[in-house]
Amino acid sequence: MVHLTRSRYRMILRLTPVNFDLLSEGEQHVIENALMAVCQGLDFPVQFLCTAEVVDTRAAMAELYSHAAGEMSAVRQNYAEVLLSYLDTLMSQRAVLVRRSYAVVGCDGQPYEKTRGILEHRAAALAGALSRAKVAAVVLSSDEIVDLLHHLLNRNKVVRPSDLVGAGALDLCVSGKGVITGVQTEKAKANLASEGVLAG
Repeated sequence: MVHLTRSRYRMILRLTPVNFDLLSEGEQHVIENALMAVCQGLDFPVQFLCTAEVVDTRAAMAELYSHAAGEMSAVRQNYAEVLLSYLDTLMSQRAVLVRRSYAVVGCDGQPYEKTRGILEHRAAALAGALSRAKVAAVVLSSDEIVDLLHHLLNRNKVVRPSDLVGAGALDLCVSGKGVITGVQTEKAKANLASEGVLAG
């Protein structure tokens, strides 16, 4: 959930629609009618967002790597290495873009405790209505929201904030109030060493 100024809250859902071009004409009419019914039945504000993102091959690479590790055939291992290299190059060179669609559900002017329940209800209602039009809707996690906002504000950047956090970018950060004990500065260590020398 995103907390904006003036008690405004948002929940973001990733939409995965059916491939419309592969449907027959009758099936396309059914989907169109279902989507119109969804829009007419909404009694809360929804903003739709569409953006182009670099194709993410990390899940496919991890699955391929796990299968290749136990592979006994040298031919299959070589093929897996070539395929892993290709998938890595595909993502790092930003050669292929995919279109992603999102729905942003909002709630304004309510206290936090009440807002979360309202947004979860609205997100579930929207996801259920869209499922009748063969559109899957999944609420984004905090990491996915940060990655999406970073992508929208930094179009030419390949790095993802969630990757940095997973690699330990925040390990040296301390939050909250308190006193760190057991840490000595170089100056304090030098003073202690000189006191030990003088005492001896």
